[in-house]
Amino acid sequence: MSISHHLPAPPRGLLLLAMAVAILMVGCSPRDGEGGRTIVDAPIEAIDILVRESFPPGYTAKITSGLPSGCARFHEAKITGRSGTTITISVTNTMPSDPKTICTGIYGYHETNLDLGQDFVSGRTYTVQVNNKEETFRAQ
Repeated sequence: MSISHHLPAPPRGLLLLAMAVAILMVGCSPRDGEGGRTIVDAPIEAIDILVRESFPPGYTAKITSGLPSGCARFHEAKITGRSGTTITISVTNTMPSDPKTICTGIYGYHETNLDLGQDFVSGRTYTVQVNNKEETFRAQ
């Protein structure tokens, strides 16, 4: 004697939802054979200068950068130069190279702490430029 169990088919809406999620996941994944990823400047949300307790005092730039879509991935943050009292920092993300890539509209954030060192003259004002924003601080 054989007993067979038949499960009801899942609701049509659930199948459509599963298909949409699968499409979005594929659209946000890197496709190296189809264009790969491009490095772009990250939007800068905040720059905070932290003072470390040392002698002489050390400074850290705490940078909050944006990830403007579900396809954006943090790439790197690095000091690109120092001229006089100005320190220049570059923060980048990667995005799919294919402009037809479908990305979710989810905005995310990434925090980076970059050591600025201890080579600062007490009482002098310094400027930290990160992409299109800047913050100043007075050395202790």
